[in-house]
Order: sequence, then structure tokens, then C-alpha cells
Amino acid sequence: MSISLVTMIIIIAGSTDSTNISIIPENWDFGYDCLFDAAASGTWKGNHPVIDSSYADAAVSVRASSPEVDFLATGAMRSDSLSRVVFRRGRGVVKWPGTPWIGAGVYLNDQQPFIAGLSNPVLEWGWVDIDSIQGYGVSSGGVLGFKGDYLIQFTQGDTLSQLNVYSPWMGFAGVDYSRARMNTADSTGENITVNVLSVRGDFRYFSPWLIVAGSEGGEGEWAVSAELRKIHPIDTQWGRIEVVPGMHFAGDSIQFPGSAFLPGQSVITLGAFLESRRYFVSAGIKGMLDLSSDSLSGVSASAGMISEGGIATDMIFGYYADGDYRAYVSSEVRDSSASAGIAVEIINDSTRVTGSASYTPRDDVCAELSVSGDADDSLQPACYLAVTTALGPVKCLFGIEWEYDTSPSLRINLTGLFK
Repeated sequence: MSISLVTMIIIIAGSTDSTNISIIPENWDFGYDCLFDAAASGTWKGNHPVIDSSYADAAVSVRASSPEVDFLATGAMRSDSLSRVVFRRGRGVVKWPGTPWIGAGVYLNDQQPFIAGLSNPVLEWGWVDIDSIQGYGVSSGGVLGFKGDYLIQFTQGDTLSQLNVYSPWMGFAGVDYSRARMNTADSTGENITVNVLSVRGDFRYFSPWLIVAGSEGGEGEWAVSAELRKIHPIDTQWGRIEVVPGMHFAGDSIQFPGSAFLPGQSVITLGAFLESRRYFVSAGIKGMLDLSSDSLSGVSASAGMISEGGIATDMIFGYYADGDYRAYVSSEVRDSSASAGIAVEIINDSTRVTGSASYTPRDDVCAELSVSGDADDSLQPACYLAVTTALGPVKCLFGIEWEYDTSPSLRINLTGLFK
């Protein structure tokens, strides 16, 4: 009921009456988006299905712009199986037209802290529970091409602030700075501070990337990552090979809420990547050497190709100094209305085989089937069947999943986007 009400309000707000007199002033531009997602899931018990849980989500975005101001408001709510409606997150942003870097906003459960690294993030998505966040932020820029934003949030009594400053591209380099700080409400808790300086360059024969991170108040709370990219020792008409050397070092006391650095790590890396200009082929190999221990030493490789007959093949392999290894090979053939494929995954002593197929008789209908099992005596089979159909902007999915030691589970899902 709540979803229908929200959708009706938005549609009415964006419409005109029978006399063709708009409720929006002439110098204003108005628009909206409405996304809904409803699902029910359950299990098969006895000779009939039993619904265990259900939910309905609705997200509404309203935007208005004029020569003086741009405004954007978004909101999302959920209705659970007990018909309780919960406002999950929202955002209101005001910006100066023509200068999108100048503005301010208010957020409720809608702005997660994040700081990127070279490959893995320094500050991870989900570090703070998004359903517990509320706060506000401002953004500005334009002076010599610099941009910046500041965000302060409150979560479960703690205060989280984040500052980001982005430099313009200076012809050969750019510099970004981010600072995040968590002040805990508990006097016995430990405050967390993360400072990250990111430098990226672009010269004729190589492109250096550098990440320098540090905390405050302690020895060994530092980290640095660097890579040299765009080194092409081989560059021909059929393709080129890129070599990427790198290093990743961190102090013994580093405690960042992300996966970019581990305490005391001293790792050097070397990768080589093939990019074909003539064929649909790509491949890469990367080696890691842990100078402090063998826990991170290893080698990984990947390759992908598409043949002239339309067969797509992907391969991944990894081996580490502690004896762990993983291999994955998949192949799929596809035409205009159907596809079939097989995949083999090996993790140490375990091997699992998966077969899949899909059929699309028309553009708005698709059926998918996958069957998997272990290649040892236990077998442990599993099966998944799904049928998806679309009616205008609304898509419906019906799925059945079964594993060897559980009852079949069912899922019905409806999604739609209205503009």
C-alpha cells in the first residue's frame, strides 16, 4: 500500500491538469524517478510452499532546477512481512546551477565513508553500518580547478568526519587528499584517524601511482603503495604487453578499516598484462613476494578469449607459498536466443563442476538453469531454475533453488523503474 501511495503522489506531482496548466513555474524544470523492489521467499514443505519472509522497497528521487538553484531530494522506505513501514535513508542536496561543485546536503543513512587505494580500498565500504548514519555535508570548488567536500556524520553516538580535496589535472600529474576521523563516544574507546595522499602522474613512457597513508599518535602507523603503469615493452599492431611493478609497505601498528594494508607487510609485485588489438583475447600474470614472511607470496594468472564461433572462455589460477591454490575454468557458447556453458572450480582438494543453460524466446522472457556438484564421492548437488519476464518498466523473476541437504527454496521478485 505504501509503495502505491508513493508512486501515485509522484506521478500526480509531475503531471498537468486537464486545462494544460502546469503546477510547476515556467522557469523551473521538474523531474522524478521511482524505483520499487518487492520480493517474497520461502521453502517447500510437504506438498505446498510456505512463505517465510517478504519485503517491499520504494525509492523516490525528485529534482527541480531553476536559474537560481538546483535541488535534489531522495528517499527510500521498506515495508516488511509485518506491514511495518520504515524510512531507511534519505538525502537532500542544494547546488548552484552551472557550478555543480558548490553545494550543501543533508543525509540520513545515505553516505558511507570510503577512501580508495591502488587496488583495494584504504577505507572500506560497510565499515560503518549505513542504517545507523545521519549527518550533513558541504562541497565547493572552482578556485584554480580544485574541488573539495566535507562530511560530518553521527552513528550510534560516535562522530565521523571526512574531508576530501581534489586537485585539477596539471598536465602531467594530479593530487588528492582525504582525511577521515572517528571520535568514539565511549571514553574507553580508541579514536581512529586515516590520512591518505594520492598522487597519479602521466609521463611519456610510464604512469606512476602513489598512495601514502598514515594515522596519528603512534609509531609505525604509516603505509605506502606505489605502482608504475603504462610501461609497454612490446607494442605492435596485433597488441601490446603492459608491465606493472609495484610495492606495498606498512608499519607494524597500522590499523586501517580497509583491505589495502596489513600490519607489517612488505610486499613487492610484478605483473604483465596482454591486450590484443586484433583478437578478443586478454591475459595477465602477477607475482607477489612477501619480504617479511611467506604468507602473501604467490602467483596468480588469468586469461579470457572469445572465439570466432562465439565461445567465451575464462581461466583463473592462483598459488600461494603456504600451499593453497585455486583454479577456475569456464566456457560458454551463446547465440541469439540460447546459451550453454560449463565451469570447473578447484580450491585446494575440492573440485566443483557447474553446468548452465539459458533460453530467451523473446526479448522480454528469459529462462535460466544451473546444476552443480562436487567431483568427489560426496557429490553435494545443487540446482537453480529462474524465469524472468518483463512488462514495460516492470520485471518479474520466479526462482527455485535446491541443495542436497535442504528443502527447495522459492523466490518471487518484482522490480520497476518509473521516470
